Amino acid sequence: MWLRFNRFDRAGDGYLNPQQLASYQQFINQLKTSLKTPHGRATGLILVLLFTLPFGSVNPNNVLVVLLFIHSLVYLKKQQWIDAFKSPIFLAVGGFYILHVLNLFHANEMAEGVRQLEIKAPFFLASLLMIANKPFYPQQFKRKAQSAFLYGTLSVSLMALLVSLMKALQAKSWFFFGEDGVTKISFFTYQQLSDTFSHPAYFSLFVGFAIFIGLQRVFASSGKQKLRYLLIAAFLLIMMILLQGRMNILALLGVFGISFIYYAVKKRMYLVLAVPVLLLAGLVVLISMGNGQSKSRFLQMPNFDYDITGEDFNSATYRLAEWTCALDVIQENFWFGTGVGDNRKALIDAYKARGFKKGVELNFIAHNQYIETMIACGLVGLLALLFMLSYYGKLLYAKKDFAVLACLIYLAFCMLTESMFERSLAITLFSVFFPLMLLLNATHQEEVFSKESVK
Repeated sequence: MWLRFNRFDRAGDGYLNPQQLASYQQFINQLKTSLKTPHGRATGLILVLLFTLPFGSVNPNNVLVVLLFIHSLVYLKKQQWIDAFKSPIFLAVGGFYILHVLNLFHANEMAEGVRQLEIKAPFFLASLLMIANKPFYPQQFKRKAQSAFLYGTLSVSLMALLVSLMKALQAKSWFFFGEDGVTKISFFTYQQLSDTFSHPAYFSLFVGFAIFIGLQRVFASSGKQKLRYLLIAAFLLIMMILLQGRMNILALLGVFGISFIYYAVKKRMYLVLAVPVLLLAGLVVLISMGNGQSKSRFLQMPNFDYDITGEDFNSATYRLAEWTCALDVIQENFWFGTGVGDNRKALIDAYKARGFKKGVELNFIAHNQYIETMIACGLVGLLALLFMLSYYGKLLYAKKDFAVLACLIYLAFCMLTESMFERSLAITLFSVFFPLMLLLNATHQEEVFSKESVK
């Protein structure tokens, strides 16, 4: 039997020739055989999880983690679980979660605390599973894992554009008017582009990770592969701009700037410092060419003379008000925080005390993960968070894994204006991506479980 494909073979007849058909059937047979083995099922579940994460659906991600957990209980040996629990990679993130569990016991709102711990559960479970399943990972699995994430992000980006195109065709216009009846809002930017899948800041988080993976492959490949990854990285960069996540774009530029400074100093090629300047100039030009809504989005500045009791806020000024009230809570609960569960109520009470009516009405959180952690767990919690990030960064730098290190720094920047670890989506991303990438660093695997790596 012949199989028809849209992609033509070399003869140009539009059909698979016998040799191509044999290769295709061999791939299918290998896939079927792989899924019959424990290592094939475990790695398959992880690849599917990495592919689906950028789509922003929490329930499918949770189902995949639970399935991997059940599979691991059946097929992993006791020693493999023990080794995983002893791994410093797990202890850094698992310890951060345990700290939140312990902080639950000096809070009054236990039900709210349990709800928050359920959201943060991937810190413990997902990271543990990534490490415990180490015996099932074949050679070159890191590349496959990164490819799954890269092409998952590419797929959801294309689907988001397709959804926006369908909306535009239905409306017979590229724009619609805002509440004021004057401002034109594009179907292809910000929330209109992202909301089918996730919030713009979280969508941009995935896109940023994928950009760094794509750029790494640009430098590591040649010929047609280099061109392919260059086009993917360029497309994702455009997608980042369309999503209009201001902090995400600033974080991306910040990582680029740090990278070029590092390279310039190390190689003594200071001319390369012009590259981030040119990137910034290009971004300014693009913004200046955009519509009124885009300019307003990018050029918003906080008004430091704002009236916290008033109604006139933009997103930047909202954060100033939130942080002012959050600092009131932190001052009263500096060392150990309010306790997980009381943190939300304490922040709302601070809003009320300051007369921040909008914050109460819209039930705002702090929109800064470092502040959010300090509200719930105090200085101890903040130090645990910083240790986790810096420890992972140290391991990545030691193994010269600059693409994943760039992802970590990018996330750390993004957490300055978003409470990333208050949503399951970002928690699962962190708990799956970073422990897995650290474990799969080929030169690092021998020492991941060694006592020396704890020192």
